[in-house]
Amino acid sequence: MVDKPSRNEDEYFAKQSAELVKSRREEKQREARETDQKLHHMKCPKCGNDLTTESYHGIDVDRCTGCAGMWLDAGEAEDLLRREDAGVINIFRSIMKGVGPS
Repeated sequence: MVDKPSRNEDEYFAKQSAELVKSRREEKQREARETDQKLHHMKCPKCGNDLTTESYHGIDVDRCTGCAGMWLDAGEAEDLLRREDAGVINIFRSIMKGVGPS
């Protein structure tokens, strides 16, 4: 005769199963995030072509090889605006008015 598992055993295996499912779900989510990062890293948000990094007034900016769009990482626009250089920097200042901290 086979004994029925005790309630404690049932609870133990239910908990183990739930932890295993949670662990596998978290691993799949992590893998999906990594895949997305690899697919989109250094890709133009406008047209999807590759971005190349160029130095502009000592700040690295990302330029699209397809549409020639220029993309700045967090803080780079503010770094450019703090410069005293004339010319194109003044254009950035006029574009960025009202965006971010003054």
